[in-house]
Amino acid sequence: MTALATPVTVPPAQAPRRAMLALARAEAVRFLRHPVTVAALLLFVAPWVYDVATGTTDRYPVLHDKAVDLQVLGIFVLGGGALVVANLNTLRAHRHHTDALYSVLVLPAPWRTAAFLLAPLPYAAAVGVLVTARVGALALLPGAVGHPDPAELATTPAVVLLFAAVGVLLARLVRSAVVAPLAMFGFVVASFVTLVAAARGNTALRLLLPVMFSDLPFALPADVVDRPSLRHLAYLTGLIALVAVAAVARSGVLAGSRSGARRRPVVVALALALALTATAGAAQFHTDDALRRAAITATDNPAALQTCHHRGDVTYCAFTGFTPWIAGWDAVVQGVRRPVPATVAGQPLAIRQRVWAYGYPTGADVSFSADQDARDTAWERAAAAAGTPAAIPVSTAWGNGTAEASFAASVALRLLTGSPFTPTSLVCGARGAVLVWLVGQATADTAEGLHRLDAASTGGLAFMDDTTSMGLSVPDRDAGPGLAALSHPPAEVGALVAANWTELTAPATPADRFATLIGVPIAPEPPLEERHVCLT
Repeated sequence: MTALATPVTVPPAQAPRRAMLALARAEAVRFLRHPVTVAALLLFVAPWVYDVATGTTDRYPVLHDKAVDLQVLGIFVLGGGALVVANLNTLRAHRHHTDALYSVLVLPAPWRTAAFLLAPLPYAAAVGVLVTARVGALALLPGAVGHPDPAELATTPAVVLLFAAVGVLLARLVRSAVVAPLAMFGFVVASFVTLVAAARGNTALRLLLPVMFSDLPFALPADVVDRPSLRHLAYLTGLIALVAVAAVARSGVLAGSRSGARRRPVVVALALALALTATAGAAQFHTDDALRRAAITATDNPAALQTCHHRGDVTYCAFTGFTPWIAGWDAVVQGVRRPVPATVAGQPLAIRQRVWAYGYPTGADVSFSADQDARDTAWERAAAAAGTPAAIPVSTAWGNGTAEASFAASVALRLLTGSPFTPTSLVCGARGAVLVWLVGQATADTAEGLHRLDAASTGGLAFMDDTTSMGLSVPDRDAGPGLAALSHPPAEVGALVAANWTELTAPATPADRFATLIGVPIAPEPPLEERHVCLT
């Protein structure tokens, strides 16, 4: 009896690749349907839904900063979710005690790992769509300024891929589902430490984080923003490749006929990923001299970067891209001028945007007011040379109420004293009371901002402006009558203020006179040692 040999069909070379892609598609569906993924997406869009439902959407978004803000939310919510889900999916066979079944499958361990690394791609694409849609919706608002950087829009999806790759790598290193949440906690702690270090002046460390954090607490004109977004995206790409290759290598070498051939692709890939990460990471620290010069110009001589528009007898000068805010500035200016006598209110005014784009102190040991008088003088001189003497500064923040109130205070100070600056930061006496009342009655936004500033201030009502480090402050006793006058009919108070303007704006007139004239209470004088010394 002759035994017939059964021919054995050898799988073609592309069989593992096809199997890997099939597994990646199945795992991508599981990834998208995972409860943690759904929860992360819902948490990511929750602030937007809340803003729309409550009408609190930022009406004056700075688009090139909004993309960065979304990165911060994305790294902790979407990135954390991707880390956990990728780790759990990769550990599924171990958690279900089915590891031994993989030995009879055509797909080797490294290819299975590659499938798990490819599975988050649709999720990252969905995140990219959400980020673009959010910034696009903000760009449609009439008050939107600036333009988003495509590299910064792509950073959030890249962060998702990086954290998913880390989840796969952790699954190959440690077979425990507890490791991924612990790793995320460790990242949060490391991020906090890095941000604290940046607040103390060591800002370079922030560039090594997966997301971009701004050095400054305010927006800059798009032309002077010095964020290495494209280099940072390349740095992220290198990190993703490095982690992914490490995960594949940990699963076993790729198929090959000899031991050296198996290792060679992994070694080459690791070397290339490491080279990209190191090169792009180092390139982030390169400073652009042209941007540095532009930042100095924006700080010291902003007229060279601004466009001026005239509305009646008021000249408004704004940085490129910020002109949509002029209508809001004008509403505040006209609101402050409304109750002021015509001889004062009719004087031509100039409003010029001001920003501290270069040399802003970020260390804890730097005094904000060390050279404030010199900088104010230099700024006034540059404004006068540009044809706008005694220009009233307005910041690059708008729409939050407090910015409107602070700007209204600067306009009121200009009308009260003839200058938008004071020898000290204090405005006292009847002048202070009139200033507070003018701010509160100007618009609904200034009134809201005034009450928020009052609630946050101690010892005096402070109108702060982070973009210049300047600010005005009215002692509590002097601000009290101005706040109380807001409960009286505006026309009635306005008539009394206009009729007694000269007296109320005299430096020596006490706040008691304003309180008596309007018929509002005033607190008793504090002890002599607690009284403020005012020069205005």
